[in-house]
Amino acid sequence: MKYFYWGIAAAVVLTVLAVLFVPGVDQWVEQTVLRNVGRAAR
Repeated sequence: MKYFYWGIAAAVVLTVLAVLFVPGVDQWVEQTVLRNVGRAAR
């Protein structure tokens, strides 16, 4: 279970770094999050 949390932490850190340094990634992340949250809200 410890590796699961490390994996989540690594994914969050990589996402933040990609949003900060790679142009266009922020739009993709926003669309993906909104799509998943929308699915969960139904």
